[in-house]
Amino acid sequence: MARLEDLRDERKHMEGLLNQRFYFFIIIFGFIVTATPKAINVAQLRLILIIGFCIELLFTLLIGRAQRRLKINMDLLANEKDISDEIKSIANIGFFCNPFKRSVVYLMGYYIPILISVLLLISIFFSSTIYYFFK
Repeated sequence: MARLEDLRDERKHMEGLLNQRFYFFIIIFGFIVTATPKAINVAQLRLILIIGFCIELLFTLLIGRAQRRLKINMDLLANEKDISDEIKSIANIGFFCNPFKRSVVYLMGYYIPILISVLLLISIFFSSTIYYFFK
């Protein structure tokens, strides 16, 4: 029973850590989005986007790592006898299964950070077009 309580505490801790990292990720992305139209020239816009992409890429890796650790914890919890069916169903969802069966934690742990990082990378390549669009 003590093992089950430890696993539950670890799950709460990892979910909290994942949520904090994700919210900070979104806040930094908001700063990048608000700083982009304020760029004076194309070089400054590219600098904002490159620095933002590097920071967001690091946070994407951190969020992915926290998500993997949470998945390991959920798998361990699913193997316990005294666990609810809800946790077992969340733990049994794989990465390549139907995307409509995903939990919100899984979406914010992988898909949203990767999508935002790719969006920033694409915006770096098209920064001159973006600059003239805002001006």
